[in-house]
Formats: sequence, structure tokens, C-alpha cells
Amino acid sequence: MRREAGSSVDYQRRSLDFQVGDVVIPFGMNQSLGGRVTAVWPAIGMADVEFPNGNKRYPVEDLQILVEGNAYPPLTNSAPVSDMVGVSKGPSPKAVVAAYMKKEALYWAGADRQYRMNRSELESGCACCPRCGPSHPLEKTVYKRREGASERLLGCRNCLFLIKEGDIVVVVKPSKTGG
Repeated sequence: MRREAGSSVDYQRRSLDFQVGDVVIPFGMNQSLGGRVTAVWPAIGMADVEFPNGNKRYPVEDLQILVEGNAYPPLTNSAPVSDMVGVSKGPSPKAVVAAYMKKEALYWAGADRQYRMNRSELESGCACCPRCGPSHPLEKTVYKRREGASERLLGCRNCLFLIKEGDIVVVVKPSKTGG
């Protein structure tokens, strides 16, 4: 039997309603037991609330902002962090494209984890680690022995990136002499 939620709360949007210093109470509690918001975590939809007996983290959908009432929560903050906590959105798409276009080392070029060497690797005949860059060439290594046979791979000593030699696609461009 499949059960679906009757109401859906966008906790990330709801967390934007809370600000540091707001007086809040958890649903179902007496308003005199209110607390003061000391940190808001919008990415996870949580808020840290300072009560007279310490700081506690609540989901924002379990809190209500107290506009009027007789709650006088403390102005102290016993949490290790405070204020609105932002979340990194990661590198910008332009930065990712720029890094990809540099192709400083072996790069992902096709389905099923097929990689292609860049021009300098083709000239030198040595593939470099796609994570660590041209300063870390891939070295031959043995990964496992199964039924008496060793699986031979290329590996980076720095980050332990492993790849089969057969997964590196070698592109041979036709010569311009036409011969």
C-alpha cells in the first residue's frame, strides 16, 4: 500500500520567513515557553532556537513566529554558530566549462566512462590524472587477481584514480599529406 502526504511544505521557502532574533514557539507549546532564533539553516529547513535552558534545533515547519505575547526568551546564544548560514551553490557553469575546455589532462569523452587524451598527452604518450592534472602521470598497476589472472590498470598515486587502459580512446587524425 502506498501512502502519500496530504500536505507538502517547502521547508526551504518557509525557512526564509525566519530571521535571527525572531521569537518563536514550537507548535503545541505554551507561548510563555518561547525561544529566540539564533541561526537559520535554509538548505536543510532548520532553525536554532535559544531557550532559557539552552539551544535546540527545530525543523522550520514545527515553529511558529510569535508576534504578540508574553514570551521573554534570553538574548544569549549558546550555539557554536549563529546568524543565517548560507550554502554554497558550487562552481558556476562558466567555471566548469572553462576548466573542461582547458583539458589539462585525460578527460571524460564518452559513454561508459571512455576517456580521451589531450594533445600534449598524445605527443608524450603518457596519460595524466584527470583529477590531479598534468603534474601526476598515471602509472601501471595491478588491481586484483582473479582466477590466477591480474587485472592491469593505470592509477594515480596522489588520489588513487584508477582506469583500464582500454577505456582510454586514442583518436588518430588522418595526415594532411593524403598518403
